[in-house]
Amino acid sequence: MNFKILLFMLIILAGGCMLPIQAGINGRLGRAVNNPIVAAFISFITGTVLLGLYLMAMRQNPFDLAGTKGAPWWIWSGGLIGAFFVSIATTLVPRLGATLSFTLIIAGQLIISIIIDKYGLFGIAASDINIKKIAGISLVMAGVLLIKNS
Repeated sequence: MNFKILLFMLIILAGGCMLPIQAGINGRLGRAVNNPIVAAFISFITGTVLLGLYLMAMRQNPFDLAGTKGAPWWIWSGGLIGAFFVSIATTLVPRLGATLSFTLIIAGQLIISIIIDKYGLFGIAASDINIKKIAGISLVMAGVLLIKNS
């Protein structure tokens, strides 16, 4: 395997490891402020400030929007999807537990990912659905059942 690809895989794995930690932290914040949506809002403010400081430190122009002319309208929806995800994770992970919640999240990600890959949506290279992909998703779905019934 190419070292660069392996490094990318490790980085994205580390990013995935952060999601349950973030959900746990935000869930605790939600209890502290007595409102999971307020906690999600605080999380986004914190992230926005950090990204702003990063852009300033890197001396990047964060508002060069010329490339967005003629782009599809849906490129602006990522923040809405992020807000939805953080809000539901902040609300439901404390109720369902991290393991069940994130197994369901992974299952949902895989189900939509196979569709995105099949049709090459959002500019992602198309790739066919095959038995190995179906088997992998099926194993994750079996995992959901095992975890739920444990």
